[in-house]
Parts: sequence; structure tokens; C-alpha cells
Amino acid sequence: MGFRGLRAYLHTKEYVRNKQTSPKRPEQQGGQSGALSALLIAMPNLESLLIRHISQNAKQLKIAEHRMSATVLHRIFVRTLHECGASKCEWPFNTKYLGLRTIQKYMRNFVEQEFSRLVVSKGKKDAVAQSNVSTGYSPFLQFVDPYDAVEIDAYFQDCFLSVPFLTPEGGETDLLLERIWLIAAVDRVSKAILAYKVVYRSEVTADDVLDVIKTAAVGKWSPLNLTDQALRYPPQSGLPSGCIPNAFGAVWSVTFLDGALAHLANAIHQRARCTIGFVINWGPVGHFERRPNVERAFGEVARTFFQRLPSTTGVSPDNGRAATPEINATRFRIRASEIEEYLDVLIAQKNATPTAALSYRSPLEYLRYFLEGPEPLSWPRHLPDAARDLVKLLVCRRTAVVRGNPKTGKRPYIQIDRVRYTSPVLADSAQLIGRKLVVHIDEDDMRQVKVFLDNGAELGFLTAQGKWSNTKHSRRTRQAINSLLYRRTLVLAEFDDPVQAYLRYLSTPTKPLKKGQPQINKRQVTEAARISSEMEKPAVLRIEPASGGTVVTPTVSDVSTRRSLLASSVPFIGKVRNRT
Repeated sequence: MGFRGLRAYLHTKEYVRNKQTSPKRPEQQGGQSGALSALLIAMPNLESLLIRHISQNAKQLKIAEHRMSATVLHRIFVRTLHECGASKCEWPFNTKYLGLRTIQKYMRNFVEQEFSRLVVSKGKKDAVAQSNVSTGYSPFLQFVDPYDAVEIDAYFQDCFLSVPFLTPEGGETDLLLERIWLIAAVDRVSKAILAYKVVYRSEVTADDVLDVIKTAAVGKWSPLNLTDQALRYPPQSGLPSGCIPNAFGAVWSVTFLDGALAHLANAIHQRARCTIGFVINWGPVGHFERRPNVERAFGEVARTFFQRLPSTTGVSPDNGRAATPEINATRFRIRASEIEEYLDVLIAQKNATPTAALSYRSPLEYLRYFLEGPEPLSWPRHLPDAARDLVKLLVCRRTAVVRGNPKTGKRPYIQIDRVRYTSPVLADSAQLIGRKLVVHIDEDDMRQVKVFLDNGAELGFLTAQGKWSNTKHSRRTRQAINSLLYRRTLVLAEFDDPVQAYLRYLSTPTKPLKKGQPQINKRQVTEAARISSEMEKPAVLRIEPASGGTVVTPTVSDVSTRRSLLASSVPFIGKVRNRT
């Protein structure tokens, strides 16, 4: 102990009981000091058993009880004493409560010796995650410059939103959406939001994550044309790619992704990681504290915006949920298109808000300090000029065989997702029939693809045949339409635009009339809103007319059932009389 042993009232040796415990009356107090420690010394295996039950060690290969109470531990203690052959005349059998208070105190002292064990035994999930930070040890991965690392995560919006539809009578009604997602990419050092995306879907896919990565890497932010005249962008606000010249086209070295998105690893590893050149850090599952900046950004967006709406669902059903959030979303016309404008302004404002973590500078001011000036303190990595085009970055590459037959007059073409692609150059190149072409597919716009010969020579762009080249659509939309065509749920005529026909299919009521309005489920509304957001100009969504109060089977308009330009169906030739 040295000089530490000179402190007053310091015990340098633990108390050890030497006297045997004597019998006592049930209500008698005292006379049992040190009885537990003496018993543990007499039975060395007893203490190890108690510690194993308290610590709930998973390495014991047994199913651990969740938060074992002191009462249960006392039962185990008494049962173990019986198994070890303890005398019923000794402690704790000579007491009224069989040493219950002593066991509770022993368990509490053992748990309080380590903060992490105490949090696990008494805290909730958030408390356990919070205990993993501020441990006093320096983190293994340290980042000091902007664009060293970026955190990407998805947030399920805490509110219900609506989409306007035109009714067959010429009016307008609001239909309810499924709750949608928000994906964001946040710089680890500057805390700036680099890019974000609103996803109209019940689940996030690899394509959505890739879109955010693509926008953060080579996208350039510009203010939206706000429809609300009272809404304004704060001065010196925005996203770094649109406010700081050296931030446009900057890429990062490490990407922190959510462990729940592990099923997206293959697509991100093959396309994003190899193209941009960053390292992926998944981290342990369930530890959101490894991405503190993006989680904090989502929390601020939820508190300052989504949870203040009358259609909010709150943090949980019993915490902050509005009385009737679904009814309020349509009653007050809380529309998704307007929410996107408010969200863009809110994110731009957050990037321009000073924070204590940056010495009361805003994320944009912090980036300007490092990236601007005649001699920048940090020079982030940029992609080559040839790779800065949004269309060229993260494209899907595959091979396709040129089909065609000169004997039957069938010109050369390739087929992608059941749609033929060709061009004037390919149509006259019979020598390419049977050869494989390398196809670059922009999955956000499937109207045309770019092809190369197997020796690397560029052949140019091929256009989708038929009406597939009329309306801009994504590959996911193409696959959804093909699925309906395969099941014969959707039928297309030669003159139908597949995307418009799909919109009509989604806008057809599938439930009886309720209060005089046709019922379209939330999944159909969400899918229609997603397709509308993909188009170059958002489509005007219309409810297809329904008959009375009957349930209408989802079909397309009468044009899709025709095979000619005639206004009526072609009569059966066998019923035509000879009038000569």
C-alpha cells in the first residue's frame, strides 16, 4: 500500500469472520457479520457459481436469463447450498429470510464494480449503446480532415403523408402514402450533410444507397424552386457541393454503413467501392453509436420537423403520437411534394447552423476553412474528369448478345429486361449478329443504353423500341411492369405507353366506395408517387373511374385491350353476311 495505507479509516485487509455462527431467534438482530464471506471461503465453488449467474456470460453456451433479479439469485444460492450438503443449523438457514438481504447486497456490489455491467443489468437498449462511448480510451479509427470518412444511414420518417389525385368528377382528393424513408450521407469530421434522398418505398434497396453515394460524390446541389412563398433558404446555406467549389466532386476514403444494410454489401462492393475507391466499415450490428453524426442529424430533423406535424407517429405509439395521424395527413393535406421542399430548406439550414462540436462554427464554415483559400489546409481526393458525369458513374455493366436474322429480315438488336434496343448503326451491322456487346445501363433512365464492342470500341447509344422510350423510368419500374405482364395482370397494346399504363393500373380502386370516394391502398399510392418522382416532369395522378360501389379489378384503360386503331373491337368474320 505504501503511503496510501496512511489515509484515515482505510482498511488494508478485508474483514474475515473467525467465530462460528450460532443459532438465533427468528426476530433476533445482529450477530451474523461476515457470515457470507466465511461461507464462501468454506465453499470455494459457491462464489464462482454466483458470479457466473450474475454476469450472464454468453461463453458458457447456455441460454442466459434476461436481467436476473436478486430474488432468483437467492433461490439459486439456497439450492446450491442444499446440493453441497450445507447444515441446516448454520447460516443462512438459521435466519428468518435465509440471507436474502445479504445476497441482494452482494449482487449489487458486484454489479456496481463495473459500469458496463451495471448498465447492461439495469439500462435499456439506448443506454447500453450510450455506455460504449466516452470510455476514456482513444478510438482506434481517428479522422482529422474533411472527407476522410462519411456516414450513411436510413431513417423511417415519423409521420404520415398524402399525395393529391384527380377524381373522375374533376375534383381533387388526397390519398395516404406509406411512411417513407430518408437516406443521408454525413461527413464524419465537419458534420455536414453531403447528400440525401427521399425514398418512396417500404424498404430501402441497394439502388437507393447507390444514388446517395453517387449524388454525394459527383452531384451538385442547387436550390429548389419553392412553391411556398413564405419559405426561404437562409443566407449562406446549402449543401457543400453547391456552396464550396472544391467540395464539388470530392470523394472520401472510408464509408460507415449500417449493419442492418448488410444485404446490400454485394452491390455496393462491386459498383460503388471499386468505382470511387473507399473502404467500407460495417461495424457491429445494433451499435448505432458508431455513426453518431448521421444519427444526430436524423434526430434533429425528427424533433424540429417531422414530430411537429399533426400527422406524426411520434417516437413510439405511446410517446408523441398524434391522436389521428392518418386522418390528419389527408384532412390537412400534408403532401409529400411540399414536405420535400421543407426538408431541403431544413437540411440547408442545418449545414449553416453553428455547433459547439465545431467551436461554434457551422459545417459549411468548417469546410471553407479547410478547403478554400490560396493554400487549403486539406485537399480532398477528386475523381478524374471523365468519371464526374452522373450518368457515367456507378453504371451497371453487363453483356448482351446481338440477335437478328437476315433471312427473315429481322434487323440486329439486343434485349435487356424483355425490351429490345437498337440504333440506326446497329440495325445495319449484320456482321455483329451473334457477338457479345458490353452494355452500360443507367438504371435511373432505361430509355437508352450505351454499348461497346468486345475490343473496347464505342458503338453509341441504343434506344428502347416501342413505347418504352417515351417516358423516363427506372429499372425497378421496368421490372415491376414485366412482373405484371408475366402474370397477365396488365395487358399492353401496341400503342400503349407501358409507364402510363402502369400508372393507370396503380390509380384504379381495388376496394368498394367509402363515403363516396374510391379506395386505393397505400402501397399503390406510394408506388405511383415513386414513378411520378422518376419522370422528368412529375405526372398528374388521376383516379380511374369506378362503377358504383363494386370492387374494380385493377386493369388499364380500354386502349390496352385493343389491337388496332378502330374505336370498337373487330367483328367476328364468321358472322358477317354476304350482301351480294
